[in-house]
This record gives sequence, C-alpha cells and structure tokens, in this order.
Amino acid sequence: MKEKRKGKVLLVGAEDEENLAIRYLGAELKRNGNQVKIAGCSNYQMFKSVLDELESFKPDMLAVSMAFQSMAIMFLDLIHKIKQIKPEIHITVGGHFPTFEYEKIMEYETVDSIIRFEGEKAISKLIDAIINRKNLRNVPNLVYKTPDGSLQENFVVSEFPDLDELIFPLREENPQIRLGERFSTLITSRGCFHSRCIYCCIGAFHKPKTGPPYALRTPENVAREMAELYSKKDVRLFQFHDDNFLLPSKKSSHDRLNCLKKSLINEKVELDDIALLIKTRPDGVDEEILLLLEELGTVGVFLGVENANEIGLNALGRASTMDDINSSLKLLKNFDMGVTFNLLMFHPRATLKEINDNIYFMNKNKDMAFDFGRAEIVAGSPLEMLVKRKGILRGEWPHWDYRIQEDATEKMFRINALTFYGENSLYPELSHKLIALSYRSELLKRFYPGKKSQKLENESLNIIQNCNEFTLDCLLEIYGLILKTGIEEEIATLTQKMDFFYGSYSKKLDKLTERMWRLQMVGKKFQDHGLDKYFQASNTLGRIFRI
Repeated sequence: MKEKRKGKVLLVGAEDEENLAIRYLGAELKRNGNQVKIAGCSNYQMFKSVLDELESFKPDMLAVSMAFQSMAIMFLDLIHKIKQIKPEIHITVGGHFPTFEYEKIMEYETVDSIIRFEGEKAISKLIDAIINRKNLRNVPNLVYKTPDGSLQENFVVSEFPDLDELIFPLREENPQIRLGERFSTLITSRGCFHSRCIYCCIGAFHKPKTGPPYALRTPENVAREMAELYSKKDVRLFQFHDDNFLLPSKKSSHDRLNCLKKSLINEKVELDDIALLIKTRPDGVDEEILLLLEELGTVGVFLGVENANEIGLNALGRASTMDDINSSLKLLKNFDMGVTFNLLMFHPRATLKEINDNIYFMNKNKDMAFDFGRAEIVAGSPLEMLVKRKGILRGEWPHWDYRIQEDATEKMFRINALTFYGENSLYPELSHKLIALSYRSELLKRFYPGKKSQKLENESLNIIQNCNEFTLDCLLEIYGLILKTGIEEEIATLTQKMDFFYGSYSKKLDKLTERMWRLQMVGKKFQDHGLDKYFQASNTLGRIFRI
C-alpha cells in the first residue's frame, strides 16, 4: 500500500500575543505528521517576514486566520502578494469573518478555499487531500472552487470537538512578557452559554451545532496545560480568553473553580506564584466565587457591563440588569482585583437619556479603567441583520457603518468619532494602557507585596482617576455641542486639548510602567535571597533603583 505523504503548512495570523486559533490548528497538524511554521502578521510592515518565511519554508499550503474583520483587506492584500510569488500554492482562510462572508471572499481569485467554523478536523484533511491528490469533497466545513468556477460547500460538522482530546496549542520556546511577567493565553471553553448579544457573532458561529451552545474543557485538563507552562516555561501570568470564564449557574462555577484549584495543587502549581486575568458577566459572581478566584490568583477582571441603562442593556440583548452590575461591582471592590469594563453606549436605538446614564455610571466608577464606544457590526451578528432590516447600513464591505436612529445621539457619536477616535487620536491606545495599568498594579501587590508596590498602586489609581475625569469633562463638552451648528472650530479646539492631555498622561503612564518594571526585575533578585521585605521597606534602595 502506498504510504501517504505529509505536507508543509505555513499558518499566518495576527500575533500580538500567541494566537490560539492558529496554534491549535498547528498542534493538530503536527500530531498528524505534518510540518508546521507560524508567521505572525498584524500589519503591512510584517509582510516581509511572512514572505521570507514563505521563501525559506516552501510550504505546500498557506492557511490564513482572518478572525479580525478589521484586518480582512490587509490579509487579502498579503494573499495577493503571495500568489504573485507562488501561484501554485493552495491558500485557505478561516475564522469568524470568512465563516459568514465566504461568498464575498471567494470572489477573490487568489483564495482557493475557506474553512468555515472550527478547523481542527478540516485542516488536516485538507492538507492530506492536497498532498495526496484526493477529492476535496470529504473535507468538512470546506468551501472551495470547482473547475467550472462554482462554489462547492461541503458538509458542516454539527458538534463541538471533545476539547480534552485536542492537543495543547503550539507555544513559542520563550513565552511572551506581559505586565512584566512571563505570560500565556488559554481558553477553557468554546462558544457562549448566553449567545444573544446583538453585537457578537459567537452564537451564530456555533448555531449549526446540536446541543448546548458551548463546550467545556475539564478543570483537570486546564490544570495540566497550566502546569506544563508553569513548570517548563516559568509562566506565572495566565490570561483566559473565554467569552465567559464563569458558568450560567453560580453553583456550577463554584464547583468548577474548586476543582481547578485542587487540580492545580495536584499538578504541583504553587497558587501563590501565579496570577490570572479573566472575563465574566456581572450576573456570574458572588462572594464565594470571588473568594475562590482570589485563591487562584485572579488580579484582573474584565466585567461585561456593556451599558449602564436598562433599556440599553435590553437593546444589546445582554439579559443582565443594573442591579446585577451594581451588586457585582460592590462585591468586587472588597477584593484585590483590578476591575475594568467597556460601555457600548452608542448603538442603533441609543438615546440621549441612555448616554446620560452611561456618563453618570462612568463618573460613579471613575476609579476604574474603562473604555467606551459604539456597538460595531460584526459579520454574522444579529446587529448586522438589524441594521440591514432597518435600512440604516452605511459604508463599504467589510468596513460597515450605520446611522443611529435618534438624530441627537447620532450627532454626538459623530463628534465622539472625530475627537476620541479620530485617525490620530491618542485616546484608544491610552485607554488600553490604563486597563493594563489597573491589572499590573494588582499584579505587583500579589507577587511583590509591600510598601513600594502599594505606592505604585496609589500612583496608578491617581493617573486612572485623572484621565477618567478629563474624559468625562470632554464627553460633557461634546454633549453641549449637540444643539449647536457651525461647530467645526470648537471640535478642532477640543481635539487639540485632548491630544495635549492624553499625550502628556501617556508619557506619565510610560514612566510609571518603567518603575513597575524595575521593581519587578529588582524585586525578583531580592526575593531569591530572602530579602524582599527589606527591599520593600528601604527608601534608600527605592532611590538607588529609581522606583
């Protein structure tokens, strides 16, 4: 019997941090005997490194992760360049965006196929079919062009894979450094038990599945992966990218966290030596759950607030209430966790009354790092269907836009887009830095407790509050422009004021982050010699090391 040939696959995707989507695929390909290389590409400047990898590795297939809709055109441009150099190579793309926009993407002659939905089963079958000249009809979830130019849509897998049976994702030899510590991302589940938020495509992505809209790894399996990263790569900071780290029922969450804790201990992971970053819904927490999260080392919680008005929450399909939000925030303030949130206060049905409530909520919680903006159209989301049905869709594929139904709110959003989110605005980057600062200050207190860490946390809080107060003043100034005409000069003046303030505070934040970095580097050395308490208490050492 003729032995099957194995292939060489180059995986390409955005890699600001390890891209688990392509790294799970890479692990599955390697398990099946294929050679795999990963080439990160997050901007046009990284094209050269991808093309260099293409030249040296000489793959049989290129697989592009197009999960981020905003990067779709960039990846299509990259694919065009690759086909010019190597026209014979099979190029497949995958991710949330191609899953729903496959017909449009397949209009590009340079794209040979699309793997829709999940790709572990499909990608190994696809490279096997290409290398051994098999019929592509047997590759699940695949869409490809037939010889006559028509599209062939293959059968779709209707169940989640057994997540415990998946091999752990490929990892770099040296972990990334995030917040000053060795860092890895993980997922403990797929899908979302809620799956009804209008701005999200997760529900639609898993709609073909039979059974529940989400699947879980066992806590024992998660603990094994964490232990492997902890013992072999010295990873201490773990960020979970689950859409919901907690479960629909508080009892289930409590049991699962308790099992994870016991499993980590069994795997010889020192709980005092790790830290977690998680995301959760406001209705997912109670005191017992937070106590367990604290024991597991949680230093950062991204709380899914999304809107601070009951009508707004309903319009977004959140199924949480202001009581849920306020009670969860009240509970979280009793724990040493950096709490951050995002507000989608602009959406198709948003009103000025909702905007008022969201601004009031920001002011009430200005000691927390937050971001705000508009619910954007994601392919496959209920929001996409809504704006098309209402006839308010604007813009060009794939960069869609829409008009908010209430004129005054629409005007406020457009001014907001020109100022906070203008082409050269410093606010988006600063808001992300503030969120990271919130987490890092709690991380320092956990790993390097003492006077110096507390001082840095106080300075962090001061920067966060000052920036939030300025942001709120700007929002109120924008609010005052809604009823005016001929406001171009006032917008320009406000933009200049914002650029100056955010530029100034960005530099202050960077200097504070440098001091945090020095504390971590020096603090480790003193800890190794059992002198950490002396180091934290010494004003002289603080001056010497500029902390």
